[in-house]
Amino acid sequence: MTPLLLVIATLFPSYESARQALMTQNVPKIQSAAAALAKDARAAKQDGVAAKAHILAKATSFPAAKSAFAALSDEMVRYRTSVKAKEPIVVYCSMEKKSWLQPKGAVVNPYVDPSMRSCGTVTQ
Repeated sequence: MTPLLLVIATLFPSYESARQALMTQNVPKIQSAAAALAKDARAAKQDGVAAKAHILAKATSFPAAKSAFAALSDEMVRYRTSVKAKEPIVVYCSMEKKSWLQPKGAVVNPYVDPSMRSCGTVTQ
């Protein structure tokens, strides 16, 4: 595995933890997962991801967390694209106008009500 692909493989589990935390709508859990991602991103010398994760870790409300997670996701998608990784997949929600990364499989949208979690289209 090339060093850049190794970074996406290293950061994705922490990012996925933040995505899963967002779906709980539990702000302290989101903050904790985001802080862990920020630490991992700094260690991987991915300053853009670290900065966005740090902002998410400081979110004090669920709406603020959703907005910060969207910015973090955009940064992760850009990074994934730059290293030409095929996984994790990129999913886009036309209703929320936001993208995110997730493992292959059924779409699980972190931005919407649980009854609409399958809303989203795989784009990459």
